[in-house]
Amino acid sequence: MSPDSWTHDLHFLQTKADRVIQVQLLQDYYNNLLDYPKWQAYLREYQPPTLIVWGKNDPAFIAAGAKAYLKDVPNAELHLLDSGHFSVEEKPVEIAKYIVDFMSKLAQ
Repeated sequence: MSPDSWTHDLHFLQTKADRVIQVQLLQDYYNNLLDYPKWQAYLREYQPPTLIVWGKNDPAFIAAGAKAYLKDVPNAELHLLDSGHFSVEEKPVEIAKYIVDFMSKLAQ
């Protein structure tokens, strides 16, 4: 994992205002959960092209959560990576390839 990841993350937590924003996001997560039915209804109705790239070893957002999207968007492209919560930092090249391939298919 690149040490730049930590540097970038810490950069956005340097001020008190930045830290307050992060705390507010965590404290307000319950309202995020309340909106899940709206998001799920949108996905079911519109069936947008969907790429899901997920760390199968993520202890916070478990793999079953990724698979649950397939109930609403059955044609979604799902890739469970051998990574954890910070998949972008752990597998950046692999994820970039999935994104490029996905976007290429959309452009056809």
